[in-house]
Amino acid sequence: MKLFIKRNTTDEEIAFYVYDDNENIKYAVSVQAEPSLRMMIQTLGGEPLAAIKYNTFVLNYFTVRCANRFYALIPCLNERFSFAIYGSTYRFMGSLLDGEFSMFSSDGETVMTQKKCWTTHGDGYELNISDESHELFLISAALCADVFLTLGETKAILST
Repeated sequence: MKLFIKRNTTDEEIAFYVYDDNENIKYAVSVQAEPSLRMMIQTLGGEPLAAIKYNTFVLNYFTVRCANRFYALIPCLNERFSFAIYGSTYRFMGSLLDGEFSMFSSDGETVMTQKKCWTTHGDGYELNISDESHELFLISAALCADVFLTLGETKAILST
């Protein structure tokens, strides 16, 4: 399944829209910046589906709540950018400079690719998701990568 994430600059409450292949809005992502950065993936009717929080206590990391599960994504900078993901066997890695990332299952199968692209709605990301059963988590991880890239974080944990 192909989805597109586009940052929204026209509405203060909605930070991103997620579009399907037919350019229809599938999800809206609201944002609250105080006291910490929080995002909510929701239906167009406002039903919450996933919650993302950027935490800056002791170290910088993201927490994701979706589909009755809890995940922690800790940014790691080595030769390539990655998230150490707690709560899942998936591995996420890619290039911050190129804006291209991939999510892999424990057996090495690619379950999502994310790359910067130009959409009919403007500059955004194209997601190719092959594991539709974890769609909300995969979209959440893609949003976390974009936020990390946008914040220009350099104080991520360096893994060994």
